[in-house]
Amino acid sequence: MAQQPRFHKPAIYPDLDRFDSSPGPDERVQMAHDLAAMLVADPTRPRDAEASRRFVTLADEHGLETIAGLWSTAPAVSLPGSLWRLYALRTWIHNRSAEASAWFRAGRSQSPAEAVAGIADPPGPAEVADAADRILAGAFRGDYATALDRAAAFVAVAARGRAADDASDPELASFVQLGEDLTAAARAHRAGSLA
Repeated sequence: MAQQPRFHKPAIYPDLDRFDSSPGPDERVQMAHDLAAMLVADPTRPRDAEASRRFVTLADEHGLETIAGLWSTAPAVSLPGSLWRLYALRTWIHNRSAEASAWFRAGRSQSPAEAVAGIADPPGPAEVADAADRILAGAFRGDYATALDRAAAFVAVAARGRAADDASDPELASFVQLGEDLTAAARAHRAGSLA
Protein backbone atom coordinates (compact mmCIF):
# COMPACT_ATOMS: atom_id res chain seq x y z
CA MET A 1 0.00 0.00 0.00
CA ALA A 2 1.31 3.41 -0.96
CA GLN A 3 1.90 5.94 1.77
CA GLN A 4 -0.49 8.80 1.93
CA PRO A 5 1.21 12.18 1.47
CA ARG A 6 1.64 14.05 4.72
CA PHE A 7 0.26 17.52 4.84
CA HIS A 8 1.58 20.21 7.12
CA LYS A 9 -0.02 23.29 8.41
CA PRO A 10 1.05 26.26 6.32
CA ALA A 11 3.57 28.55 7.95
CA ILE A 12 2.23 31.91 9.06
CA TYR A 13 4.34 34.79 7.84
CA PRO A 14 4.31 38.33 9.16
CA ASP A 15 2.32 40.94 7.29
CA LEU A 16 5.09 42.46 5.18
CA ASP A 17 2.71 44.93 3.55
CA ARG A 18 2.74 46.93 6.77
CA PHE A 19 6.55 46.74 7.13
CA ASP A 20 8.09 50.19 6.95
CA SER A 21 11.56 49.98 5.43
CA SER A 22 12.21 53.65 6.12
CA PRO A 23 11.36 54.31 9.75
CA GLY A 24 10.21 57.72 10.86
CA PRO A 25 12.11 60.03 13.20
CA ASP A 26 10.64 58.54 16.38
CA GLU A 27 11.44 54.98 15.30
CA ARG A 28 15.00 55.97 14.31
CA VAL A 29 15.57 57.57 17.72
CA GLN A 30 14.29 54.44 19.46
CA MET A 31 16.45 52.19 17.25
CA ALA A 32 19.54 54.32 18.00
CA HIS A 33 18.95 54.11 21.76
CA ASP A 34 18.18 50.38 21.65
CA LEU A 35 21.34 49.57 19.68
CA ALA A 36 23.52 51.74 21.92
CA ALA A 37 22.09 50.08 25.04
CA MET A 38 22.63 46.64 23.57
CA LEU A 39 26.28 47.40 22.79
CA VAL A 40 27.15 49.13 26.04
CA ALA A 41 24.79 48.01 28.76
CA ASP A 42 23.50 44.53 27.88
CA PRO A 43 25.07 42.11 30.40
CA THR A 44 23.96 39.11 28.32
CA ARG A 45 26.25 40.02 25.41
CA PRO A 46 29.60 38.20 25.38
CA ARG A 47 32.52 40.45 26.24
CA ASP A 48 35.45 38.35 25.07
CA ALA A 49 38.46 39.69 23.16
CA GLU A 50 36.91 39.00 19.74
CA ALA A 51 33.65 40.73 20.65
CA SER A 52 35.63 43.71 21.96
CA ARG A 53 37.64 43.89 18.73
CA ARG A 54 34.43 43.89 16.64
CA PHE A 55 32.98 46.66 18.82
CA VAL A 56 36.11 48.81 18.54
CA THR A 57 36.37 48.35 14.76
CA LEU A 58 32.65 48.80 14.07
CA ALA A 59 33.30 52.10 12.29
CA ASP A 60 36.18 50.59 10.30
CA GLU A 61 34.07 47.69 9.10
CA HIS A 62 30.78 49.49 8.45
CA GLY A 63 31.91 53.06 7.90
CA LEU A 64 31.64 56.05 10.17
CA GLU A 65 28.77 57.28 7.99
CA THR A 66 26.68 54.26 9.04
CA ILE A 67 27.29 55.04 12.70
CA ALA A 68 26.65 58.73 12.07
CA GLY A 69 23.30 57.84 10.53
CA LEU A 70 22.35 56.08 13.75
CA TRP A 71 23.81 58.23 16.50
CA SER A 72 25.12 61.61 15.32
CA THR A 73 21.85 63.48 15.81
CA ALA A 74 21.33 62.21 19.35
CA PRO A 75 21.93 64.69 22.18
CA ALA A 76 25.54 64.78 23.38
CA VAL A 77 24.58 63.65 26.86
CA SER A 78 22.78 60.47 25.84
CA LEU A 79 23.97 56.92 25.32
CA PRO A 80 23.86 57.05 21.50
CA GLY A 81 25.22 60.60 21.42
CA SER A 82 28.17 59.76 23.63
CA LEU A 83 28.90 56.59 21.64
CA TRP A 84 28.91 58.67 18.46
CA ARG A 85 31.45 61.03 20.03
CA LEU A 86 33.67 58.14 21.14
CA TYR A 87 33.67 56.65 17.63
CA ALA A 88 34.24 60.03 15.98
CA LEU A 89 37.16 60.73 18.34
CA ARG A 90 38.70 57.30 17.69
CA THR A 91 38.35 57.76 13.92
CA TRP A 92 39.99 61.19 14.07
CA ILE A 93 42.86 59.83 16.18
CA HIS A 94 43.44 56.94 13.76
CA ASN A 95 43.16 59.08 10.64
CA ARG A 96 45.30 61.92 11.96
CA SER A 97 47.39 60.22 14.62
CA ALA A 98 50.47 62.40 14.05
CA GLU A 99 48.39 65.54 14.63
CA ALA A 100 46.57 64.00 17.61
CA SER A 101 49.82 62.93 19.26
CA ALA A 102 51.48 66.32 18.60
CA TRP A 103 48.55 68.17 20.18
CA PHE A 104 48.49 65.72 23.08
CA ARG A 105 52.26 66.09 23.71
CA ALA A 106 52.01 69.90 23.50
CA GLY A 107 49.02 69.97 25.85
CA ARG A 108 50.65 67.63 28.32
CA SER A 109 53.83 69.70 28.40
CA GLN A 110 51.75 72.67 29.61
CA SER A 111 50.37 70.66 32.52
CA PRO A 112 52.53 67.60 33.17
CA ALA A 113 50.66 66.67 36.33
CA GLU A 114 47.61 65.79 34.26
CA ALA A 115 48.01 62.49 32.47
CA VAL A 116 45.60 60.18 30.75
CA ALA A 117 45.94 56.69 32.16
CA GLY A 118 47.02 54.18 29.59
CA ILE A 119 48.83 56.43 27.11
CA ALA A 120 52.46 55.48 26.74
CA ASP A 121 55.19 58.03 27.20
CA PRO A 122 56.18 59.52 24.85
CA PRO A 123 52.76 59.56 23.20
CA GLY A 124 53.55 59.04 19.52
CA PRO A 125 50.98 58.41 16.75
CA ALA A 126 50.87 54.65 17.34
CA GLU A 127 50.54 55.11 21.10
CA VAL A 128 47.57 57.51 20.90
CA ALA A 129 45.84 55.29 18.31
CA ASP A 130 46.31 52.29 20.60
CA ALA A 131 44.98 54.29 23.57
CA ALA A 132 41.88 55.25 21.55
CA ASP A 133 41.20 51.56 20.87
CA ARG A 134 41.66 50.63 24.54
CA ILE A 135 39.35 53.45 25.67
CA LEU A 136 36.61 52.27 23.30
CA ALA A 137 37.14 48.62 24.30
CA GLY A 138 36.68 49.64 27.94
CA ALA A 139 33.33 51.19 27.04
CA PHE A 140 32.20 47.86 25.61
CA ARG A 141 33.44 45.78 28.52
CA GLY A 142 31.24 47.58 31.01
CA ASP A 143 33.37 50.48 32.19
CA TYR A 144 31.51 53.10 30.18
CA ALA A 145 31.85 56.06 32.56
CA THR A 146 35.61 55.50 32.88
CA ALA A 147 35.93 55.25 29.09
CA LEU A 148 34.10 58.56 28.73
CA ASP A 149 36.30 60.17 31.40
CA ARG A 150 39.49 58.93 29.71
CA ALA A 151 38.31 60.20 26.32
CA ALA A 152 37.37 63.56 27.85
CA ALA A 153 40.79 63.84 29.52
CA PHE A 154 42.51 63.08 26.21
CA VAL A 155 40.47 65.78 24.47
CA ALA A 156 41.16 68.32 27.23
CA VAL A 157 44.91 67.75 27.01
CA ALA A 158 44.91 67.75 23.20
CA ALA A 159 42.77 70.92 23.17
CA ARG A 160 45.43 72.75 25.19
CA GLY A 161 48.01 71.65 22.65
CA ARG A 162 45.73 72.62 19.78
CA ALA A 163 45.22 76.08 21.31
CA ALA A 164 48.99 76.49 21.69
CA ASP A 165 49.38 75.49 18.04
CA ASP A 166 46.73 77.94 16.80
CA ALA A 167 44.55 79.79 19.31
CA SER A 168 42.45 81.25 16.48
CA ASP A 169 41.57 77.77 15.11
CA PRO A 170 37.85 78.06 14.25
CA GLU A 171 37.23 74.43 15.28
CA LEU A 172 38.92 74.71 18.68
CA ALA A 173 35.71 75.62 20.51
CA SER A 174 33.86 72.56 19.19
CA PHE A 175 36.84 70.37 20.14
CA VAL A 176 36.74 71.76 23.70
CA GLN A 177 32.97 71.20 23.71
CA LEU A 178 33.54 67.55 22.77
CA GLY A 179 35.58 67.05 25.95
CA GLU A 180 32.93 68.78 28.05
CA ASP A 181 30.18 66.64 26.49
CA LEU A 182 32.10 63.45 27.26
CA THR A 183 32.60 64.56 30.87
CA ALA A 184 28.90 65.37 31.24
CA ALA A 185 27.95 62.00 29.73
CA ALA A 186 30.25 60.20 32.20
CA ARG A 187 28.62 62.05 35.10
CA ALA A 188 25.15 61.19 33.81
CA HIS A 189 26.10 57.52 33.37
CA ARG A 190 27.33 57.30 36.95
CA ALA A 191 24.09 58.93 38.12
CA GLY A 192 22.09 56.37 36.14
CA SER A 193 20.50 59.02 33.93
CA LEU A 194 22.35 58.43 30.64
CA ALA A 195 19.69 57.00 28.36
